[in-house]
Amino acid sequence: MAANVSTVYSLTELATYVMNVNMFPLFYGAHFVLASRIVREDSKDLGPKFKQNHPFASWFCTVIAGLSGVFVANFLFSHPLIDILKEHGLIIYITLIWYLMNYSPFDIVYKVMNLYSIVLIAAVLQEFLRVRFIYLGLQQAARVYPDAYIIMLIGGTIKGNGYGFIKIVERLIRGKWSPNTNEILHVTHFAKSAMYASLAFLLHNTKVIQVPIELLYLGIIIVFVVLRILIIVGGIADPLELLEKPVCLLLFGSGAVDTGKEKKEKKENEEKEKKMK
Repeated sequence: MAANVSTVYSLTELATYVMNVNMFPLFYGAHFVLASRIVREDSKDLGPKFKQNHPFASWFCTVIAGLSGVFVANFLFSHPLIDILKEHGLIIYITLIWYLMNYSPFDIVYKVMNLYSIVLIAAVLQEFLRVRFIYLGLQQAARVYPDAYIIMLIGGTIKGNGYGFIKIVERLIRGKWSPNTNEILHVTHFAKSAMYASLAFLLHNTKVIQVPIELLYLGIIIVFVVLRILIIVGGIADPLELLEKPVCLLLFGSGAVDTGKEKKEKKENEEKEKKMK
């Protein structure tokens, strides 16, 4: 009995630490590295010299990708879009990472950060930050629109996958127009997982889930990390789809099953999304 109590107490302590640990600079750094990698990888079809010929566009798009959830949330909740730019330390940090990822001697930083093991570690750290963003996004929406549950869900989902919702704009800045890649048309794992996590936090806020928030927070992080590892190591584009397919088939019928053309398009989008993430 005493051992069980001690275990629960230790787990609660761990959960409390994880929930309150400072995300800067380690977790933000991993997130910004992946954001810079997204922009660079997605710019390859724009020419081999894109980052040399358009450094400002490359930098600006990296900032948008790295802080996308903030930009979209500020737009929705009537905050100044550029409000985040007053965080000078954060902007300098992402600028430093962007520069090293694109212009380091012999491209050494990009090559190291593109190693499989480094990408895996960065992706795991990014999941910690995503859960923090989701939680804070839901709290931000609750302050502006108390008891507006749908808006609160939207706030958490956007903070947890802001890039998916602003990707069209970010690509347009780089001269790419791809309206078929939006999150409403092709909902990715990152949008769905953010929505499910937001729902869990919302149910806790409304007392439907009556467990300590620290344990719920830790549980969501564990699920996120496991799913992200499945994506990278297992090559599964969307682990949640395995659970969702039977439900979609039941609710929406055979029309929910992709046609050959849709499957091909979906596969191409998933491969591109996987490289970017």
